[in-house]
Amino acid sequence: MPTPPSDGRVPFGRSLRIIAGREIRLRTFSRAALMGLAFSVLIIAGLIFVPKLFGGDAERARVAVVGMSPPQLQAASTQLPGHELVPGHPGQVPDERTPYVVSLGDAGTTGAAWKSSQLPDLETVVTRLQLNRLAGAEPVAAAPRLTAVSDDSEDTARLLIGYLVVVLLFGQIVGMASAVTQALMEEKANRVIDLLLPKVKTLALLWGKVIGAGVAGLVQTGVMAGAALLLLALSGDRTTMGIVVEIGWVVLLWYVLGFLFMAVIHGAVGALMRKPDDAPTITVPMQLINMMTFLVGIVAVQNPGAAWVDVVNKVPPFSAVLVPLGVITREISTADMLVSTAVILASALALSLVGARLFAAAIRMDSPGEALRRFWHRTA
Repeated sequence: MPTPPSDGRVPFGRSLRIIAGREIRLRTFSRAALMGLAFSVLIIAGLIFVPKLFGGDAERARVAVVGMSPPQLQAASTQLPGHELVPGHPGQVPDERTPYVVSLGDAGTTGAAWKSSQLPDLETVVTRLQLNRLAGAEPVAAAPRLTAVSDDSEDTARLLIGYLVVVLLFGQIVGMASAVTQALMEEKANRVIDLLLPKVKTLALLWGKVIGAGVAGLVQTGVMAGAALLLLALSGDRTTMGIVVEIGWVVLLWYVLGFLFMAVIHGAVGALMRKPDDAPTITVPMQLINMMTFLVGIVAVQNPGAAWVDVVNKVPPFSAVLVPLGVITREISTADMLVSTAVILASALALSLVGARLFAAAIRMDSPGEALRRFWHRTA
């Protein structure tokens, strides 16, 4: 049994476990946490199923049909109001202007699409054309043969997953780091800190909250990844499901790296605040950094291979969302990813040392100015 410290404080390891355990329970099982997690899962479900419910590309609905007379085309058009049916010629290849080419013959039906992502819509078109042409005739036993000029299904899926990862990963990192700020601010305003500090070390208080919020966020991120896999399995989208399995470890790793970079500084900021009214002034720099990180991630989704993205993905905290995006879209090399990892780890370590000193200086002070002066003198 460990001997308690002579100053009457709870041993560091025990106090760390107690504080972290409380934060994990609060951030994982509270009503707000469960509602936020449910909302995130609903967003994922919407992104997976809504495109399937409202699929179709209205701008690329021109269909060239071989083997039907003009009167037959006119009759079939009533069954395909979202498509423009035009006469085609043998050997015609789909392009951007005419993305579908369908050939109906006695030997069978063939259909070609410009992109593989349009194949589900092409299947619907071919089925209705067959039904119209074969009305009153004996159906052809052979199933239609559908092909695509180019395969863009994986590229489209990767871009969609990249967008989703940027939004949710940013939300998890900033949300959990801000939770550390909020918890410390509330405990300082309620004078709970005055009861804790005689019993626990300041570093145990800081790291307990950081570890607790980080583990809770990691659990939530894992639940969202599992929900995404289950929903993709139900939707039958094996392409997207394979991509999620492939990049799952990258998302979890960069959640941890991004959270470590942000959390200690958020904790120090929380210790600076004496009352909720201080938040608008003290948290402005953090809010600006958060906003810039989100905007950079959203803009990068539009062109993940841009030269500026290759530079900025080595700069924390932007790398926390840009590196996973680059891995998903295959626009980042292994060497660049290793460099970005090393940079954010070194930066997180340096900031943790600075943040811990600032936290220790601020946690006992009622005035932010007094805390900063004390921190400056101890550092100088």
